[in-house]
Amino acid sequence: MNADSTKDQVSRRGFLGVSSAALVTAVGVLSAAGAAAQDRSKTDPGPANPPLDAQNPDSAWPPATDSKSLVQNFKYPFSFANKRTYKGGWSREVTVRELPVSKDMAGVNMRLTAGGVRELHWHTADEWAIVLYGSARITAIDRDGKS
Repeated sequence: MNADSTKDQVSRRGFLGVSSAALVTAVGVLSAAGAAAQDRSKTDPGPANPPLDAQNPDSAWPPATDSKSLVQNFKYPFSFANKRTYKGGWSREVTVRELPVSKDMAGVNMRLTAGGVRELHWHTADEWAIVLYGSARITAIDRDGKS
C-alpha cells in the first residue's frame, strides 16, 4: 500500500468515532422530541377558574422570560385570602406574606354586622378605613391611654 491509498481508506477507529457521534446526536434529538410530547407541565388538569385566569393571564401561564425575582407581584385579590368569620361579621387580610412588594401596609377587607365590633388591636403603622355604606364609630387611643 502506498501513502495515497491509505489516506482515502477509512479506518475502523475513525468509522467507530464518527458513527458513535452520529448515534449520540440522533438519540439526543429523539429523546428531546419525545420529552416535549410527554411534557405535562404545559397542561393544567384543574380545578380551574377561567374568569380569574382570563383577568390574570401572566399568573396562570407566566411568560418564559418572567424570572419572578426581578419584578414582584403588585396585586393580590382579597378573594384569595382566608375569610375569618365571627358573630359580628367577617374579615380577610392580605399582608406582606401574600404581597411581598407591600412592605409598609397591609390590607383588610371586612364586613361588620349591625352592632359588630372590630377587635382591639395595636400596630405602629398608620391605618386607613373606608366605609362603603352604613356608618361606623371609630375610637383611637394614644400612648397615654387617652381617646
